[in-house]
Amino acid sequence: MSAFSSLRARFGPPLLAAALLIYCQWRNGIDSPALAIAVMALIAYVTLAAGRLLAPDAGAPASWTLGAIALCLAIYVLTLVLPLTAGGVFGGLAALVIALEVAARRRAIVETRHTLLGFALCAAFAAAWCGGPAGAWQSVRGEGVLPLWSDYFFHGGLISQFGDARALGRGSIYLADHPPSFYHFASYGLAAAAARLLDQPGLPMAASVWLPLGFLAMLGGAYALGERLAGAAGGLAALAALAIVPDASNYGLRNGWFSFHWNLFAHAGATYALGAAFLSLAFLERWSRERSRTALVASASLAAAVLFFRFHVFILFAPAWLAAAAVCSLGDPARRRRTGWLIIAALGAGAGGLSLALQHLGHWRVGEPALAHFLVFVHTAHEPTAYTGVFAALQTYDNDVLTLGAGIGLTLVAALGAFLVLLPVAALVARERGALRPIDAACGYLAFCWMLLLLFAPTPWHGDPSDLIHRPLVLLYAACAIWTLCLALRMFRRPPWSILAILAVIALPAIALTAGAMSRPKFAWGVQDDGVRLTPGMVEAAAYLRQHAVPGDIFVAAGLSASYATFDVSTQLCALSGVPAYLSRPYFERIKDGPRKDLVEKRLAAVQPLDSLAALRPLGVQWYVVTGEQGPRWDPARAAATFKAGNVALYRTP
Repeated sequence: MSAFSSLRARFGPPLLAAALLIYCQWRNGIDSPALAIAVMALIAYVTLAAGRLLAPDAGAPASWTLGAIALCLAIYVLTLVLPLTAGGVFGGLAALVIALEVAARRRAIVETRHTLLGFALCAAFAAAWCGGPAGAWQSVRGEGVLPLWSDYFFHGGLISQFGDARALGRGSIYLADHPPSFYHFASYGLAAAAARLLDQPGLPMAASVWLPLGFLAMLGGAYALGERLAGAAGGLAALAALAIVPDASNYGLRNGWFSFHWNLFAHAGATYALGAAFLSLAFLERWSRERSRTALVASASLAAAVLFFRFHVFILFAPAWLAAAAVCSLGDPARRRRTGWLIIAALGAGAGGLSLALQHLGHWRVGEPALAHFLVFVHTAHEPTAYTGVFAALQTYDNDVLTLGAGIGLTLVAALGAFLVLLPVAALVARERGALRPIDAACGYLAFCWMLLLLFAPTPWHGDPSDLIHRPLVLLYAACAIWTLCLALRMFRRPPWSILAILAVIALPAIALTAGAMSRPKFAWGVQDDGVRLTPGMVEAAAYLRQHAVPGDIFVAAGLSASYATFDVSTQLCALSGVPAYLSRPYFERIKDGPRKDLVEKRLAAVQPLDSLAALRPLGVQWYVVTGEQGPRWDPARAAATFKAGNVALYRTP
């Protein structure tokens, strides 16, 4: 290998990833460009180096995904057990990775032109899709509008919980001094580290670091899976399936609730989970062919890691992975077929039995089966669609079998679109030509397991009947799209890699121009949660609070209510300042568990009503936030406020 080829293989992928992250920081309008460039370059290099150390021969796309998953998971676990921010943990991990990289410097890094171009395209398409959202902080500061789904307030707060020194040691940023809930929070690791290193609040890091890092991890994992399924051309096809092909919400029934791309941007933690799932399947395919124990361990580890990145993806992926692993373990085709049918029967019986058990046990976290309510919700509450009134008309027949059957059929068409037909056709043709492989059963098991979720999933504790059915659909859609294109490519003796690469480059400008529209909600009620306008003065008040609060300070907002609210003033302020809240979103906090409910009600009673600022001192609260044109009843003119901007006033307790 020439010196140039060696340098290109070692430093080319990190430079591509760094360029993506630096571009997103430029869109973000970061105040310290030199520092941002250095931090993004460090994150890019360490992430790829970590992936290469774990799987030396994986190739840049897989190395990026593996490194991102490993680092995020390590940061998440270590911040839970050590009194360190994500930035401190990342610093230690970076030193370790670089030391190991130096120790292994004689090991040659080989990157084919296919994987280098593939990773370059992954980075380019990630930039095309994420460039717009990365500029959200500019809009927030300049116009007071968040041009993203409102959940980014929540995500931004959690990034600060793990990465901001102001929140260190205070437990949940939304309920200070109470242990945070155990949930799929691992994806925030690298973004939280960036927030600490750049000394930025969580909200801008959610849009400019968390999202593009995950999107690139998803595309890298998809490329690695496609490459295992159909060679280098399969890698490009898998990339095209996720980043170029319009999802089913753009044609056919046009139900925006099933938009694959909108779901990714509204719930960006799913991108990390998809990357881990794709890479897990790629290693499983390698084990199926080579019987490498290392590949099997890697596949199983990544499958387990999905739980920490997106629970909803895990409940679909885990049983499908177990079933696919069982099929891949068998060498005889006849035994695989018999075992496959036994697995299907076992999965169906297990899902039905678990559903019945949950209903009879009456566990507080789940309710009745969600199917009936789910169908009504998804087919009648997301107008405009191309089948307005169809499901409502079916309900008038008073025939449950007809309604449920038609509702399920409409769901499949709305969610999978053309792939509902193209995938079976591609599979049948591949079977006739003897081109099917054991790993192909994984896509079928994903479809079957999702159908079990549709039929048996309960309504979760927060009352959303679509939660356990709708959220995992991103994995099913992505798998169907990837497998359809890769099965089609197996029909070619020499898959047209060059043609696919040229088409991808040609498509890039079009995606850059249309990504914004394709990633925004298409259903009418989405305007309530997309493009939220902040209270005038909120950004300035958050900046003041961030600048003057010291580690250990907490705030409480006036007007807290136990009524349902997707986000409140406290949630916004946590994301914008990094300072923990005494209490936020009381409705959601109080329905999680008994001890938390008691604490929420106690705190709500303590601050509502508030007789004087001094009453906050025994509660350990240092800052009081009031929104509206009028101040609290003991200072209606807001004369005693420490800071005032627009309709927001901050009070510092004496």
